[in-house]
Amino acid sequence: MIQRSKTGHLVEVRLPEEIPAAGINRAASRAAAKKESAGIRPPVNLEGVDFLKNKPLRDSIHAREREQCFYCLRHTPPSVQCLDHVVPQARSGRNSYRNLVSSCMECNTQKGVTAAADFLRRLYRERRLTASELAARLRPLDALTSGKLRPSLPSLL
Repeated sequence: MIQRSKTGHLVEVRLPEEIPAAGINRAASRAAAKKESAGIRPPVNLEGVDFLKNKPLRDSIHAREREQCFYCLRHTPPSVQCLDHVVPQARSGRNSYRNLVSSCMECNTQKGVTAAADFLRRLYRERRLTASELAARLRPLDALTSGKLRPSLPSLL
């Protein structure tokens, strides 16, 4: 991609594998280019994907939760859906699939910067969740943080 900067300089943006001095194995990069042109895509590293980046990625988190609020278990139509950070961003929570859950606006607002497990226990104390519902939410929370609850990826990755 070639662009002209505001000062009139010509700028060419290249990927690391396109820079000869980057020390990347050219044969490996040519093999990867052949695979991509043949329709074979390299596996996506889910750990590095920012799931707030675009709508298909955000929708994959809502689909993983089956259009339910992760916390109160109510059905959430698109008009009241939001994504909530299990570990809040204020506490260095990332935008990975391990740290995002589908939530209704009410729970998202009430949770604030509280950790997800603490918020679930608060819902139980307020009798908004039964003991079995609390246990049923804490298990997926553990699975989520350990990377076992992966969303199905949209085709554009």
